[in-house]
Amino acid sequence: MSSTSMLIDGVPLVIRPIRADDSAALRAMHRGFTERTIYQRFLGLHPDLSPTEADYFTHVDGVGRFALVAEDPAGALVAVARYDRLPPDWRSAEVAFVVADAYQHHGLGTALVSMLREHAREAGVQCFVADVLTTNLAMQHAFNDAGLCASSTRDHGVAHLEMPIL
Repeated sequence: MSSTSMLIDGVPLVIRPIRADDSAALRAMHRGFTERTIYQRFLGLHPDLSPTEADYFTHVDGVGRFALVAEDPAGALVAVARYDRLPPDWRSAEVAFVVADAYQHHGLGTALVSMLREHAREAGVQCFVADVLTTNLAMQHAFNDAGLCASSTRDHGVAHLEMPIL
C-alpha cells in the first residue's frame, strides 16, 4: 500500500503503512493525547508508551500484523490504526485505532478503518474484533461508518464487537 493523501479541515494528511523508524514519533503522538483519549484507547490510564511498546507497535510484518499512520505536513503522526491476526485460524484480527485529539470527529478514524478493512480482506481476514468502552460512541460509529456491522456482547462497561469483513 502506498501513501494516500487526504484533507482534514484543509490540512493535508499523508496516510501510509507504519514503519519501524516511527517509534519515536508514535511515542510523541501518545504523549500529546488527553487522559480521555488514552483511557478510551487503552481502557485505562496509560500515560506513556515505553520504548519496548513503541517498538512492538511499529514492527509489523504486513500480514499477521498491519498498521497505518496519518501524518501532518510537518511529519508528526496524528493517528494510527492497526490489526493483529488472532490464533488459532488467523481468520479473525483484533482491530484498534486512535486519533490525536485535534483531529477527532472529522472522519479520519473512519477513513483509516476503511483502509484497514480493505487490506485485511485482501490478506484473508474474515472478521475484526474489538473491545470498546460502551461510552466510546465515536469509535463505534467509526466502525459502522467504515462498513463494519458489529454484533456485540457487553460486560462491565466494555462492548466486545465482532465485525465480519464483507
